[in-house]
Amino acid sequence: MFLVGSFVFLSGCQAQEDEVSERTEDVGFTTKQPQPAKTLEMTKTTPAENPINALSLNQGIQPETLSIPAIGIEAEVLPLGTEKDGRMAVPKTPDEVSWFEPGYLPGENGRAVIAGHVDAVDGPAIFWDLADLKAGDEIMVAGGEKELKFKVYAMESVELDLADVKDIFGYRSTPELVLITCSGEFDYERGTREERLVVYAELINP
Repeated sequence: MFLVGSFVFLSGCQAQEDEVSERTEDVGFTTKQPQPAKTLEMTKTTPAENPINALSLNQGIQPETLSIPAIGIEAEVLPLGTEKDGRMAVPKTPDEVSWFEPGYLPGENGRAVIAGHVDAVDGPAIFWDLADLKAGDEIMVAGGEKELKFKVYAMESVELDLADVKDIFGYRSTPELVLITCSGEFDYERGTREERLVVYAELINP
């Protein structure tokens, strides 16, 4: 697994009237014990491969579509990696989502990450309503002839400098799905929003 500890998630989120920061100001819940955030390490790292995957029947799928009925999302999934400067590559258009291909497959033990924009220059983007998700909402990821169903169990909005990249993109002993988009106020010096909204979901139909 290749992981970049210095990339900025979704660097292309656009400046808008700050409805995004208002909508994500007080989001956050968990049905599990949360782990404390750590300062983002500004180095490239390669985490240890999850040893359980070698023995597990949960081999995962190449994601092709993403469906979130609770907020009306149906989207194709693009496989993307990192840019030349080490930042996480993101979709070029506001209505697309991308799977972080160097990470885990959906359905594989570990956290598979799918990202999308919250807004664009001319209005809301694909993950505009992501902050409206509730614990128990279902997320479907399909690929080939298989569909995986995940259940949301936690959400947080974290500052970029406090984002624990190893945790968000790291391995788990069971399959999980992580959705990421921009949140918080727009930082004009950085050219992106100050926070990232992170949704965590667990597989319920292996």
